[in-house]
Amino acid sequence: MARRPTRREYLLSLGVAGGAGLAGCNTTETGTPSGTDAGTATSSGPGTPTEGPTDPPEETPEPGPIDEATISGWPMFGADPARTRAAAGETGPAAPVTTRWEFRADNIIATSPAVVDNTVYVGSYDGNVYAVDAAEGTEQWRFGAGTVVQSSPAVVDGTVYVGSDDGHVYAIDAADGTQQWRFETGDAVQSSPAVVDGVVYVGSDDRHVYAIDAADGTQQWRFRTRGRVQASPAVADGTVYVGSLDQRAYALDAADGTQRWEFGTGRYVYNAPTVADGLVYISTTNRTEGTLHALDTADGTQQWRYQSYTPHGPTVAVADGTAYLGTSHDNIFALDAATGGEQWRYRPGDWLMAELSVVGDTVYAGCGDGKVRALATGDGAERWTVDTGNMIRSPPAVVDGVVYVGNYNDTLSAIAAEDA
Repeated sequence: MARRPTRREYLLSLGVAGGAGLAGCNTTETGTPSGTDAGTATSSGPGTPTEGPTDPPEETPEPGPIDEATISGWPMFGADPARTRAAAGETGPAAPVTTRWEFRADNIIATSPAVVDNTVYVGSYDGNVYAVDAAEGTEQWRFGAGTVVQSSPAVVDGTVYVGSDDGHVYAIDAADGTQQWRFETGDAVQSSPAVVDGVVYVGSDDRHVYAIDAADGTQQWRFRTRGRVQASPAVADGTVYVGSLDQRAYALDAADGTQRWEFGTGRYVYNAPTVADGLVYISTTNRTEGTLHALDTADGTQQWRYQSYTPHGPTVAVADGTAYLGTSHDNIFALDAATGGEQWRYRPGDWLMAELSVVGDTVYAGCGDGKVRALATGDGAERWTVDTGNMIRSPPAVVDGVVYVGNYNDTLSAIAAEDA
């Protein structure tokens, strides 16, 4: 099992461990997961007279399983291969909400859940990929992936595709967790696979982007960059968009891997591109500040850019003509997706480090202070907040009225309406 990084070590890797980065953050590495605690009776002490039987104290009932016939619809990181982080056909929970169940792994869950056919799939720093019942939170199986799993699973046609820090991409049977094949790269695979038309697209720390046959794990092509590829590829309209730590973004032909264009960002690209309405959004960082570039998908020309003082680069969700930005400090922004003009900002005064997903008229933010926040897409008004107990570093999956999210307290949480 990999050694658990301390919170300070993680923040130092982002360049935010100073006083400004920690201001307003009250989580700890051993934070207690949230939940509904049963009420406890208090005693008046020995020798206290009573006048007869009294009614037992009321207890708060533990939340039960989620009442859903079918929970499905979030198959990979970002909800779809274009990494929009938005699912137009899904629904989120209506307030009041509660944590309906929690599942504990043996180490950090920093991957975004995939939710398909009543099962939630996540990877963990403990080296396992887990399949968890979406309604009850019980483990269905686990698969040992060698070492730390920072790659978010993709689940397509009954197979789970996931990368591992052991340098492999694995294909796992979604029903029973048996290995179907594994593909070896030259270094760790932190990038999350995108699966389109029978091909798995993924990056590796060996500086390559790979296209792998989804059925048998054979290589279709590979493209070499000048730096590690930790960003997850986005795939749309026959093109693979990906960023690299060589401070460039690339557009590649999905069929054969030939380069269509490249864009020099001048900064590192850690985050997955987002593709929507003829634009690809590239988030960059130099570990002290970040910039969001909106590029034309056809030729890579810059249409606009937005400066964000966020050490790890802004994360982006795009829906209905609006780009929503989560930052590593204390703001969430809504921008006009076509022009970059600011529409609203949300600033609660806490340290956010927000990872975003959009469903319907709500932005769901998994935040560095351990809270999941639901904001109105129209004006950023806060609808509800649930504390999961520790740092969240991946976007929530929002499926059939349930929000699924992992955290640094080794916990996968299911948040739903109290009466769901």
